Amino acid sequence: MTRSFATVRTHALAALFLLAVAAPAAAQDDQGMNINMDALQHRPADQAKPPAKPAEQTPKQHKTFTGKSVTVLFQPGSDALDAAATERLDTVAATAPHGQRLELMAYAGTAKQSASETHRLALKRAIAVRGYLMKKGMDGTRISVRPQGPAAEGGAPERVDVRYLAE
Repeated sequence: MTRSFATVRTHALAALFLLAVAAPAAAQDDQGMNINMDALQHRPADQAKPPAKPAEQTPKQHKTFTGKSVTVLFQPGSDALDAAATERLDTVAATAPHGQRLELMAYAGTAKQSASETHRLALKRAIAVRGYLMKKGMDGTRISVRPQGPAAEGGAPERVDVRYLAE
């Protein structure tokens, strides 16, 4: 049984070899693409393809902070928006120009709490703020969510900073 398999395999390889020898004008590159070898060998020198130029990389444009922000405060351990928070967010939704990019920097907890807990709570707060702004008609694709965990740079530890970004 194995002998007949070996024979079949040998015959198949021989057939493939004969096909490759009989058709030298076509070959495959290392990525499996067909190449017309005759056309490459008989191309005049003046039609030779110039070397490819490296693609110019356009610098990635970062959205820059305009300096304008609104702070939304939360109760410790909560992600619920209270009356004062919704009032501030109503002002943001009403006064932001159409298509304004926003970045939500969310903070929660203290350094004594686990990083997982503080990050999760900060994310819930940012999502609550984003959802509220979307209900007020703002484009959710133009609002970035950045959960930070405990506030390291001062300010209230339980907050979301709504930062206006320049285009």
